[in-house]
Amino acid sequence: MISLRQFQTSDAELLVSYLNTPEVTQYITASIPTPYTNTDALWWIEHANQSEYIQAIEYKGEFIGCISATVGQFEYANSAELGYWIGKAFWNLGITTEAVKQFVELLFGTNKLNRLFVSVVAKNIASIRVLEKNGFVYEGTLKHASHKNGQYFDECLMAKLLK
Repeated sequence: MISLRQFQTSDAELLVSYLNTPEVTQYITASIPTPYTNTDALWWIEHANQSEYIQAIEYKGEFIGCISATVGQFEYANSAELGYWIGKAFWNLGITTEAVKQFVELLFGTNKLNRLFVSVVAKNIASIRVLEKNGFVYEGTLKHASHKNGQYFDECLMAKLLK
């Protein structure tokens, strides 16, 4: 029912729709262009498919979101920052929790990573719950760690260790 896969060109239309929904993008990276265009979506699909650490989330055969990991460099090469989002119509169905579970298993199964972490906006209680259900633990609060749309946000640092 829930699966992770590479992006397809046919995902572009939904990608544009989801990423032009303010509720979806309110707590995710400001590096996503606003408004989000078809050109942006096609660039992302090409970029994503060049990485083993970026996957589309599919539910009942439909593209609904994205999950990714940014692997650190040098002494942080065994650690990665997790990021994810899903379309608003799919919130509160347990889909994100399952997608994170599958992705964490995939990442830890490579034997390349020992630590996954997320810096999640403290107001994003739903995302914090997704992480807790997947065994991530609270490591601390980063005060005014991010700034978006003229507002500073505290962020909760959550992490999960393989060993």
